[in-house]
Amino acid sequence: MELWKYDNGLVACRVPHVIVSLAVGIIAYFLIFTFAHSAVLAASVPTPWTPVEAKDGIVSVWGREYSFASNALPVGLKSAGRNLLAGPMRIVCADADGKELVWKKGGSWVQESDDESATVCAWQEADEVVADVTMRIEFDGMAKVSLALVPGAKSEGVEISRVCLEIPLAHERATLFSWYPVLDGPNDTGVENSGEITGNLAWPFRSSVWIGDESAGIAWFCESDENFHPADPKRVVEVLPGGKETILRIRLSDKPIAKPDTWMFGLQTTPVKPMPRKFNANHTVHAPRMGAGILFKRPEFWWTAQRAFPDGKIDETLDAAARSGAKTVVFHEDWIPVQNNPMPNPDFKKIVDACHARGMKALVYLGYELSPLDPAWGENHAKWLVTGDDGNLVGGVAGGWFRQPGQRDYSVCYHSDAASLWLERAKKAYDSLSLDGFYLDGTILPRKCANERHGCGWRDGGGKLHVTYPIFAVRRMMRELYSFVESRGGRIDAHQSGCVCPADLAFVHSYWDGEQIAFRKDIRKNLSIAAFRAEFMGRNHGVPCEFLAYEKPGWSYDDAMAITLLHDVMVRPCGFASVPRIAPVWKVFDDFGATEAEWTPYWKNPVVVSPESVKASIYRRGRKSLIVVSNVSPDKPASAVVTLPDGASHAYDELAGRELTVADGKVGLDILPFRMVLIKAW
Repeated sequence: MELWKYDNGLVACRVPHVIVSLAVGIIAYFLIFTFAHSAVLAASVPTPWTPVEAKDGIVSVWGREYSFASNALPVGLKSAGRNLLAGPMRIVCADADGKELVWKKGGSWVQESDDESATVCAWQEADEVVADVTMRIEFDGMAKVSLALVPGAKSEGVEISRVCLEIPLAHERATLFSWYPVLDGPNDTGVENSGEITGNLAWPFRSSVWIGDESAGIAWFCESDENFHPADPKRVVEVLPGGKETILRIRLSDKPIAKPDTWMFGLQTTPVKPMPRKFNANHTVHAPRMGAGILFKRPEFWWTAQRAFPDGKIDETLDAAARSGAKTVVFHEDWIPVQNNPMPNPDFKKIVDACHARGMKALVYLGYELSPLDPAWGENHAKWLVTGDDGNLVGGVAGGWFRQPGQRDYSVCYHSDAASLWLERAKKAYDSLSLDGFYLDGTILPRKCANERHGCGWRDGGGKLHVTYPIFAVRRMMRELYSFVESRGGRIDAHQSGCVCPADLAFVHSYWDGEQIAFRKDIRKNLSIAAFRAEFMGRNHGVPCEFLAYEKPGWSYDDAMAITLLHDVMVRPCGFASVPRIAPVWKVFDDFGATEAEWTPYWKNPVVVSPESVKASIYRRGRKSLIVVSNVSPDKPASAVVTLPDGASHAYDELAGRELTVADGKVGLDILPFRMVLIKAW
């Protein structure tokens, strides 16, 4: 790709001193103005991202590069210095006889660029068709793409009957997958959407698909399947592993297209931003008592933070949490009487102040619902609420979430004007209550919606209504909230289930994932370590994760930690009463200084361990190590043998509080199914 450049010529001549002084003054003024203007532009790029750079055919954002040449789509995608692609992305077109068309020439250039984004225009030409592409790449790496096919110079009589987008990924970088929306049928496990690529895969239309490995990846996402015409609706998205490349194929059309034809979608490489090293020192507790089957007693009437303090003992409860090491408290929906309406509450301000007095930060719930108790309901509910392709509210009239004071709250779509009111209220509450952040319950999920009153949904040629996924609308809202909270040093913690769409996930500081499996059977059997690496680890997406576990028969915090701690992910306790269950782990990690240590995960084999069902990840500080040893077998105990690293001769079981016998540099451990041991070795 050729970028336009202007070179300044330097002319030497004799001029009077006064003119020189005037010139110097003008130049100085120009430089000051330019610097100030650049500072304003840079300020529009929130922390921790850096301004976009476009130079010599490469658009660079934090940690990643998008390379262009004589193609309509990128020829290279780099993350962490490594190319994700095995070759250029390609548009595959075929005629009515199945013969692929040959692209003969093409080009690309930067149409416009500033600190926030760069827009690339690109094209490819065959005799029969021309592909015109615009791609706006924003500072977090999100690229919004418009692909149009128009008639070529020799298009007469030629029928384009197949169009595919193919992303050839480097085989070794394409080992994991995750997609959205997660399945929610009675026989689904909740983790079908994430796992390891072991062979050919095919799915119906998915609004977001991520393919990558433990350190990086690429997401393709699209708000709707409008203008998609696959021969087999169950094979819109295909993953085809090969010896040198793994192809992510999106089948756009398998029937004759009506040129010009256009598809809009997004691309984004991950991780989207650097991982904060000290995240696990936040020691977050979700204040309300929660659990599988809703084990807490539902209050019969409302009072402030009723589920956090069911006995009303606020000071005593906060004192105990602080003594146990809690540093961040998340208050659920009952901090306000009207669901998702964060009007400042004087009673709750006292609770925030009480947290601060004990050195704890306070985050509050905001969600995805509109309540009939909200003053905005009457005039807006019909045009704001989520409706399905049958025109009815999601869940029906009796759907929604019931809570006290008596109300049933319905899903709202942030593609509507509800977004601006929600943002206005959130900002006001943040400042007036001196909050430290927001906990967003499902807010970042681009929920499928077909409410045409606010622009969702689309109709096919027969008039049938279809849903859309408002990814870009949610992204706009989240970017504004993120910039506001980030400017105040706060935190946005997003609860989502089965959705790691980086276009929206980029604008949060952390996510809480796992509720989609909390009510399922056989969690130990179904939650594989591959699925965990793809969806729940956070590192390959650039956003730290905490795991949600509801304790029930067959699934406990101890079960969950056997898999989470292998991945440097903490289980977040649900309710102050659960803090003592997790506090000992917090203390072990703090005492060792894990957030300052070098972490090496089990898939890099940092510790020799057997049998195969036992995995070990390690934190190193000098010659001292903290080793997480887990038996990930769902039903078989293991007699594990661990070879201590770095010539260590001493070992201590931190949670059991006992010395371990070291023989020939090894320790033996009997570990039950889905249990872990924390060993300090030196």
